[in-house]
Amino acid sequence: MLDSTEGYTTSDGRKIGGVVMEMKNITLRFGGVVAIKDISFDIREGEIRAIIGPNGAGKSSMLNGISGFYIPSEGEVWYRGKPRPQMRPYKVAPPGIAHNFQKIALFEGISCLLYTSDAADEKENVN
Repeated sequence: MLDSTEGYTTSDGRKIGGVVMEMKNITLRFGGVVAIKDISFDIREGEIRAIIGPNGAGKSSMLNGISGFYIPSEGEVWYRGKPRPQMRPYKVAPPGIAHNFQKIALFEGISCLLYTSDAADEKENVN
């Protein structure tokens, strides 16, 4: 097993570095409801991870705990070898932790094509 600082190269040639972020025994409670219990995992530099599960499994709660929107009831989030202190989400982003919210329909009745073309027009206006 690798230690947290060791990297490796995948079979397809990608370089994976040491541990960048580590979730240690994260539990998140809302009153008497336990959303997630004793979850631990790490993320290495260059690695792609996914959090999967059925509706209500705690995926969004885990992401909210990582990004600072929720404060874990138990456990710690470590970033670059140090415990990440409790901080507001806007202070979590500059060091490199971000959370993009899923919004199914920003404006009712508008197609994906219209969303993207509107965004492209906005980009042209900014430049």
